[in-house]
Amino acid sequence: MKLTFLLGLFLASSPLLRANSEIATIVDQEYGAATSEGIVLLQSPASAADPAQWAVFARDPFRPGELVRATITAEPGGWAPKADGAGNRLLGRVPPQTIAFNRIKYRSSDARRIAQQNAMLAKVNFVTAAYQLAANATTGAPEWGLALIDANDVEVGFVVISAETGAVLHQQWSNGLASQVPGGPITSPEPGFKGEKAAEDVRRAARRAWEWTGDTGLEVGHFFKRLFRGD
Repeated sequence: MKLTFLLGLFLASSPLLRANSEIATIVDQEYGAATSEGIVLLQSPASAADPAQWAVFARDPFRPGELVRATITAEPGGWAPKADGAGNRLLGRVPPQTIAFNRIKYRSSDARRIAQQNAMLAKVNFVTAAYQLAANATTGAPEWGLALIDANDVEVGFVVISAETGAVLHQQWSNGLASQVPGGPITSPEPGFKGEKAAEDVRRAARRAWEWTGDTGLEVGHFFKRLFRGD
């Protein structure tokens, strides 16, 4: 019991660790296990380095169908949690599954590195990245969704990466390149009306699946700027 407490205290206070798997420990210590086990979504504003702040959304353990939100911010002494609202209007859409933090093998820093590698292959440059972590609706596997933003504050890429395996599940770029094959090469849409339309439908569906706040962008600022102006 004492060892568990000391481990949790270390995870919560260490400035070298970012709020990925250990975020559940921080929420558990501050708000209880019922809340930490109900986390459905993490979001961060765009940053040039690993995020220093996360918005945490969890199922309200006392009011079915509602959510609670906390903001966890990196401070000199460690991560500081702060309650930041509750109710049924925090998100336009709610991820259907809770996040299994024990399945996370690839952290936000790993996801950024993988996104950078794929951006180089796509010949796209980005300066900042906004992060989301949610569970796959079918498998329950934790997945990262990264919006990649250039120096003009325009989203130039969007990548979905498995937090469990590191595989790239989806990527799309402002130059039209995209791939929906896990770990596969970056490809262009199949020529011809039907092929282009099918690729466009997949692209739109994959991007919108991560827009939990709809078009408001309330939680992560520029994260919800459209990748393509035609959307």
